[in-house]
Amino acid sequence: MSGSSTLPPPLRLQRAGALATAELDARSRRSPDYAAENEALHALAQALAASDSAMLQKLVDTALELCGAGSAGISLRELASGPISAYRWVAVAGRCANLAGHVIPTDDSPGGVAIALGLPQLFGYPKRHFDCLAHVSPDVTEELVVPICGAQEPLGALWVMSHDDHRFDGEHRRILTSLATFTRAALTIAEAKANAEARATEAETARNALAEAEDAKDNFIATLGHELRGPLGPIDSALEAAQKLAEGSPAVLSALAIANRQVRQLKRIVGDLLDAARSRHGKLSVRPTYTLLGDIVKDAIAVVSEETEQRQHHLHVALPPYPVTVFADAARLTQVIANVLGNAVKYTPRGGEISLHVKAPDPSTIPEHDSTPRQAVITIRDNGMGVPGDHLPHVFDLFSQSNSARNAADGGLGLGLSVVKYLVQAHQGDVSVYSDGEGRGTEVILRMPIVLRSTVEHSAPTTHGIPPIRILLVDDSADATEALAMLLTLDGHEVKRAQSGQEALSLVESYNPDVALIDVHMPGMDGHELAGLLRQQKQCQATRLVALTGSIDTDEIERSAAFDCYLVKPPSLEDLADVLHGTFKQASPETSHTQGPLDDAPRAVNG
Repeated sequence: MSGSSTLPPPLRLQRAGALATAELDARSRRSPDYAAENEALHALAQALAASDSAMLQKLVDTALELCGAGSAGISLRELASGPISAYRWVAVAGRCANLAGHVIPTDDSPGGVAIALGLPQLFGYPKRHFDCLAHVSPDVTEELVVPICGAQEPLGALWVMSHDDHRFDGEHRRILTSLATFTRAALTIAEAKANAEARATEAETARNALAEAEDAKDNFIATLGHELRGPLGPIDSALEAAQKLAEGSPAVLSALAIANRQVRQLKRIVGDLLDAARSRHGKLSVRPTYTLLGDIVKDAIAVVSEETEQRQHHLHVALPPYPVTVFADAARLTQVIANVLGNAVKYTPRGGEISLHVKAPDPSTIPEHDSTPRQAVITIRDNGMGVPGDHLPHVFDLFSQSNSARNAADGGLGLGLSVVKYLVQAHQGDVSVYSDGEGRGTEVILRMPIVLRSTVEHSAPTTHGIPPIRILLVDDSADATEALAMLLTLDGHEVKRAQSGQEALSLVESYNPDVALIDVHMPGMDGHELAGLLRQQKQCQATRLVALTGSIDTDEIERSAAFDCYLVKPPSLEDLADVLHGTFKQASPETSHTQGPLDDAPRAVNG
């Protein structure tokens, strides 16, 4: 069609006689073949499970066959880079199959006219009136076009062409209209599927980004914890040595006591950081043994006793009148109770009331061959600042604190209860927190199936009691070795220091140590390599090799069998006594790397 006319395409076509739609009703209609239609629709329904292109191709093949046409196709609207839109032949069958992908204008095309009029249209010899059909071969006798309606705007058109004497009638219009309706449904399903897949991809991307952020946070927390452990070691050792040197000077001892309390607080924070990072990855496990619940509770109370006295709290403890044997990780359960007690002390005003009540069955009443664990219920209650109602559901979240807790002088990081929940669940138990609101106190209930019939004796207190020995310290940190060497020397030991593996090898040529304390992570020759070389030295055959590390994990232990045991930095005199006497408690690598709020938890593990 010439572009010189300014009339709208439908009007031009009517004047030119190209629109033959009225003839559809005048022509005699062939009888419907419902059996063929039903078979075709069944095949189309199956095609919905295929790809979008395969489904559209099946539609045009069906239109070609049911309408007896020479060509058939689907034109769908696509937006160009500018404001002008066009139709693309996305699926074509018959004589025009080679023109798949052909683009035609929206206004000056059979599809555009049918969509503009909003009804099916029949065109006679459309190539004479539409330049966009110039590439179609052979000539087109008639073209029947049915608009494909959309929810907001037309999606495109479904069309059939005849290239001979075949004429379309009202029955063909009905069939093509039915197929156009099916096409709309299929395109709607395809669009919904694409949108769902896009949202799923976005959700997956968001989940991956969140996981990466969580991993980055965990790595940062772990790294921060390890980095803080380094300077805390020499500071702790130096303070303990200074306290020995300052005996007889009350003013100095008082100042050192303040520093020592602050260092303990830092150690607890670092322990919580490392515990929180490990608990998120399931690496904070428990290693249960038979022990007495009363001993665990007493150890936990000892952890907070100094602070309780300073704040003049009234601590009421109610234990069963009989010894209760439990199968639990004593160090970790002590950490749990001490952590909850520590929160009660921290958030209860001076002179407040704190109670700890333990309810457990008498193991002697359990039948002899009954190994089913019974439940121990530990309730810790205070009349402190309480928890706001809207914050209760989040008390176990990492870094979760209410505004009042965050503003407290010793607010902490909000890590403790997250670790408590993890460790309680590792004992197959549960923990609940209750509060009537701010200023109305808090109640924490721990329930754990850990009570068994077996009985054990009360544990004996530990003391230093280390006879003078020869000790080799190997650490690339001069401050760490100097502080620990001073502390050990004041305790009566003979100490030699080395700041590298090579220097340590040179020292043992003339020095036969009873114990070698070796930093695992040193530049150049690391602790594992040095331990292996020391094992080859005749003079070190009886030397007890102890690894010093920021944290202990299974991979590190499996890396070298040269070490007799592992200690977490900084090693206390209690740790050294346990190592030398062979009385240190067995612990899994995951349970031994940090104390949380416990300074006296066992920190040694067999290599």
